[in-house]
Order: sequence, then structure tokens, then C-alpha cells
Amino acid sequence: MAVSLTCADHFANHRVDVPSCFVGLVLENCDLPYPNHGHVILANPSPILLYPISKTEVRCLVDIPGKKLPSLANGDMAKYLNSIVAPQLPTQLHNAFVGAVNKGNIKTMPNRTMPAVPVLTRGALLMGDAFNMRHPLTGGGMTVALSDIVVLRDLLKSSRDFTDADSLSKNIESFYTLRKPVASTINTLAGALYRVFCASSDEAMKEMREACFEYLSLGGGCASGPVGLLSGLNPSPVQLVLHFFGVAVYGVFRLLLPLPSPNRLWIAARLILSACGIIFPIIKAEGVRQMFFPASLPAYYRGSPKKGLQ
Repeated sequence: MAVSLTCADHFANHRVDVPSCFVGLVLENCDLPYPNHGHVILANPSPILLYPISKTEVRCLVDIPGKKLPSLANGDMAKYLNSIVAPQLPTQLHNAFVGAVNKGNIKTMPNRTMPAVPVLTRGALLMGDAFNMRHPLTGGGMTVALSDIVVLRDLLKSSRDFTDADSLSKNIESFYTLRKPVASTINTLAGALYRVFCASSDEAMKEMREACFEYLSLGGGCASGPVGLLSGLNPSPVQLVLHFFGVAVYGVFRLLLPLPSPNRLWIAARLILSACGIIFPIIKAEGVRQMFFPASLPAYYRGSPKKGLQ
């Protein structure tokens, strides 16, 4: 693994950030509020994920912001989980959670984000987490990886000679361009949702969090649109931006109806500013042109799958 990471540094400009860590446990013999569904608990200070992994087991991932975790060795982690996290879980999960903590089989993992910034290298291709990472809150990693494989497969269909390094290098450059709309949509959504779902003392961010929950609860396009983005079934960067600011506008209306006040107007203005402060830096890191205007890049035309298959 150390060798792979060292080699990968030659093929991409790695800008790795660790916004948080996951603490994982397996809860036994308990029922989720909605069986056979994944759950996101909007806890303080950050979300908790729960999903079934067998008929009798539920995986629980507790997000802890920052790079430094309470110590496992001296019992600080168990104390944190039992005193801070356990009271915020649904009642039917409380005893199973405490039992899993006291059992001591606690796993930890840093959550890394890394925009895809490739360094074109003759004869080399970089994929997977060595190339691009996003916060695992939305579970988008495998979606991006499988989408990348499909893009690469379609590009290589046009290759007649795999010893022709020049032709393969052009296909690789096209791969980095053609993958971008799907990957960037899922990456941006993961980062934005994590920022929104984290608890905050800022009233504007509290309103944004509530607005996001209520927006998804409206159903119809307000639910199917974000789910389509999240699953990669409708990976549209434009739709992502529209839904994200749809949540922000919904939050503004929540604040201003039925009658606005100066304080609520101020919070509403800060809510819009906060929304911009969340999504625009992520989009900038992903690449505005690559994300929204991939057809403006020469590699898009040179390596388009349709062109290659004609």
C-alpha cells in the first residue's frame, strides 16, 4: 500500500483534507425505526449513519469532526459515545448501542476528501481513492468508481492497438474530462450535505439544516431529484446547484412567513451567504469548466465514446 500511494503522487496533485473521522460499531439484535432502510441521524455535533448488514446486525457510523479522536486506550472514546452519542439515538437502539460500546469492538477511520487533479502521465492511469475521494456520508465512492469504469470501457472500445502509447494517452486525457460531470456532482453533493447536516451554533446554519430536512420531506421532485443526484442516476451539476439553492430559498421562505422581522431578514440573508460559502468552494476545487462545460475542452471531442464507436 505504501508503494501504491507513493507512485500515485506522481500522477495527481493530491490536496487531501480530513474533515472528520468515523467511529464504527455493530449493533446486535435491534430494530431500526424503518426496517431495511439506511438512516441518517442529525445529531450534535455531526451525523450518525445506521444501516442493516444482516438480519440481526446494524452498522453504526458515528461522525466526529476533526482529525483528533477521543482515546480508545484510556476509555475516553467509550465515555464520549455513551454520554454524548447514545442519548441522541432512537430509543429502540439505545441499549444495543451501549452494549456494543461496552463490548469494546470499536473501529475508527479518517474521512478524507480529495479533488481529482490529474497529472497527465504517458502510459499511466489513476482511478479510485488514489485519485479522488469525497466524504463517505452519502456512500458515493463506489458509484463514482463504477461510473469511471464505464467511461473508460467505452473509450477503450475505440482502441485497436494497446501498444500505441500516443493513442492511449489521448484516451486517458479524455477519460479525465468525460468522468467529471458524474464524479463532480456526487463529490459536491457529499461535501455540501455533510456541511449542512453538521450541527452549528449559527442560526443561519440551523435554519439551513431544518430546511434541507423539510425540503426532502416534501416528496415528489424535491425528493426524487436529490436521490437521482445522490445515486448517480441523474448526475447533473446544474440540477445539483438548482436543488441546493432550492433548499436555501425554501429556508428563506420558512423564515419570512407569515410575517418577516428584522432579525429573521438578517438570518435569511446569512442563510443565502452560508449556502454560497458551502457549495462554491467545493465547485471551484472540482473545476468549474470541467464540471459544467466539459464540451469546451478539446479532450471531450477527441475522445468522446460516440466518436470512437462510429
